[in-house]
Amino acid sequence: MRWLILLMRVAALTTLLWALATRADCAFVEPTCLGTNLFSYFTIHSNLMLLAMLLIVVPYGLRGRREPLWLTAVRALVTTYMVVTGVTFAVMVANAQMFNHLFAVPPSSVFLHFVLPPYAVLDFLLAPGRRRLPWSLVWVSLIYPVLWGAYTLVRGRMVEWYPYTFLNPDAVGGYDVVAVYATALAVFILFVAATTAVASRLPRAPAAGVS
Repeated sequence: MRWLILLMRVAALTTLLWALATRADCAFVEPTCLGTNLFSYFTIHSNLMLLAMLLIVVPYGLRGRREPLWLTAVRALVTTYMVVTGVTFAVMVANAQMFNHLFAVPPSSVFLHFVLPPYAVLDFLLAPGRRRLPWSLVWVSLIYPVLWGAYTLVRGRMVEWYPYTFLNPDAVGGYDVVAVYATALAVFILFVAATTAVASRLPRAPAAGVS
């Protein structure tokens, strides 16, 4: 089981590097795809977090040691953000006509939004050696999205560009509507984080060499 998880992580890492590199191509071939805009997407941030997490957990898998609590917490937060990324994008695609927006979903975007989020969930559930998470982590999960949201709104007003339509007050009818969307998203983040905390308490296979 440990070696299967390790192979899955290496495959996910390779796929993720390809998807990010391919997605970044637009910054070089499309004048409207600025690098600063590309790296303002929550999708890119969450997948970069997944990349960093995989670079950490792969060596742990090679050693066969039970991961420390902080690493389980990092994996839980990354899993939460990846689930939010996938579900939010799926909802946006399904309701694209509501915002008069056409979504182009190239292969790299399919992997970033629809393949790697389920993988993150499987990795969290199947990988041995995870720790029981404290409930306080549920509230911690909001820190980064709140900071990203504040950055997005301030930068959006300055450059007149927003990574997501529901955060653009001019497109949805004002900041009060943005606040409604943001509140709903915050509740969803808390729900996913709480579910992840519950999952950390499920029976798990011990890491090799750990009794």
